[in-house]
Amino acid sequence: MTLRAPLTAMVLLATALSGAGCSDAGGSGQAGVKPFDAMSPDEHLDCAVHISAYTYLIVGGQVAKDDERYSQSLLALGWHHNAYAIPLGKGEQHDLINKRRAALIAEEDAETIAARAIDCIVSAEAKAEAS
Repeated sequence: MTLRAPLTAMVLLATALSGAGCSDAGGSGQAGVKPFDAMSPDEHLDCAVHISAYTYLIVGGQVAKDDERYSQSLLALGWHHNAYAIPLGKGEQHDLINKRRAALIAEEDAETIAARAIDCIVSAEAKAEAS
């Protein structure tokens, strides 16, 4: 499985998949989840890498599939990727994400990656819901 879908396809899929997210009363995400708009470009890149790794770990059977979060993973990956790339004037960063994903999977345990990815997905869901 590769995540080399064009950004246009990501945006279209994101629109189709956007659904109810988990957010606190202030709309900033779950308690403990950093709000999307409070993240730096590097934090957005980190989220994109974690989400990409999470999907690979699910497909590989290394972490349990959370159907709701998994269904939102492409939406969240697109939101975080764009939040990283656009302010820096960069285009698609698939090669960078792929390289960092491989390093992340080699360095961190699957459950830690999954937990961080889910936080990133929740943050993007809250942003999509607020938009």
